[in-house]
Amino acid sequence: MLQTRSGPRALIALIGVVALVVAACGGTTASTAPSAAAPSAAAPSTAAATPLPSPSVVIVTPEPVAAGPGPNGGVVVRWFIGLGAGTQPQHLGPEAEWVKSYNDSQKDVYIIMEIVDNSIAAAQLKTEIAGGNPPDIIGPVGIEGLNLFRDQLQDLAPLVESTGYTQPGVDPKLAEFFKIGEGGAQIGLPFAVYPSYLFYNKDLFDEADLPYPPSKIGEMYEGKPWDMEAVRQLGMKLTVDKNGNDATSADFDPENIVQWGFDVQYHDGSARAETAMFGAGSPVADDGKTAQVPDYIANGEKWFNAGIWTDHFIPTANQVASTLLNGGGEFASGNLAMNEGHTWFTCCITPTAPAKPFDFGFAAPPAYNGVTTAPLHVDTFSMLKTTKVADAAFKALTAMVASPELLTIYGAMPADPAKQDAWFDSIDKNFPGVKLDWDVVQEALGYPDIPNNQSYVPNYGEAKAAFQAFQNKVRTTPGLDMDAELAALKTTLQGIFDKPAN
Repeated sequence: MLQTRSGPRALIALIGVVALVVAACGGTTASTAPSAAAPSAAAPSTAAATPLPSPSVVIVTPEPVAAGPGPNGGVVVRWFIGLGAGTQPQHLGPEAEWVKSYNDSQKDVYIIMEIVDNSIAAAQLKTEIAGGNPPDIIGPVGIEGLNLFRDQLQDLAPLVESTGYTQPGVDPKLAEFFKIGEGGAQIGLPFAVYPSYLFYNKDLFDEADLPYPPSKIGEMYEGKPWDMEAVRQLGMKLTVDKNGNDATSADFDPENIVQWGFDVQYHDGSARAETAMFGAGSPVADDGKTAQVPDYIANGEKWFNAGIWTDHFIPTANQVASTLLNGGGEFASGNLAMNEGHTWFTCCITPTAPAKPFDFGFAAPPAYNGVTTAPLHVDTFSMLKTTKVADAAFKALTAMVASPELLTIYGAMPADPAKQDAWFDSIDKNFPGVKLDWDVVQEALGYPDIPNNQSYVPNYGEAKAAFQAFQNKVRTTPGLDMDAELAALKTTLQGIFDKPAN
């Protein structure tokens, strides 16, 4: 029987589709916006391009062709793009150019791309796996995307060992971070990283005549440890009512707050992510089925509950949605003094009217009980267990991880310190006149949360929804018995973990 693989002709077809998508969209869009429609009539005959209802997506799936080398003589490796970044119009042309350049640069591997809109990529990949036509490499993809295919992912550790692969200068903790597959399998390599730390509004600190928070982990703040208690006290001083009283004053009016001291913005609405500054841990025990509420979540949610309803320096859900906090764009409103966020949060700082421009800075992540945890987001590339060309796929994957061009395409902070200065410079250009301390960011990268706040649990999507519902209840409901609520959360999680996998 003739063996088939997805073949090299598809790359040529794909470049044609890429050009059409970019032309249809004007070549640019916001990084979170769906791409615009691509004309279905333009789909070349050598690839299946399926336009779907608005928001439009184009699935580009290579046709099976006779097994054999690519045009450069190399082993054909399929790269599936769509589980994370990579499907926006501004990505498509540069991705195709990178693939062409790589294929032209050597004769061992021939990469072809398959691009699927993020909204349906997971379903498409599951279909391909079930149909016996899976790709070899997936990515760029974050932890949540990897969770969806955890049992399908190749352990890269044997390939790392057999090839002698190293990433000089990259913190070994980042390689450990990816040992999150079944049985501790290493399912990714350090590529793009998004460490977290504090963003603070310098103008609000100056107005309150308060020293800026520390820029180095372990430094003191006004003679005391820089920890979550210091954040609480500082947050109260920076929370102000309409009469100018701060939250430490007996005259403070919590019903008429106009400025808040602290929050965690855009952390997916989940209690796991919101509290990750308080430590690390898994909601499922080592047996993989018993629910637990890690100490970091319990301690963190009690801290947030008190900060919202007792000390009033953290906004309620209604206050977050108010015009004072820009309808959820809290830090950019100019009315939030401190925000814990990741490097990608630089996207969301520039004020929009009626807010006025303000100066801001980076501060060290605060400790809790003497331990500093800087929650980490990542993007990486992974391989499927089903690949029949593991050696060639690993060579292609390591080239992707090493590529400064792909990092530039995705706008990501490199895991490799040798590549970071160029990325820092690119962000600095967005904030003329603002002096950002990138040493803060580099140091925070050495304190990741392991296990990560997005690490696998059974029926991940349903469990995440339970954590989001819990956080929403804390943000909307005063007077909660937090011990009772945390016990109820554990019971809910156990019910989710006991269900068949979905």
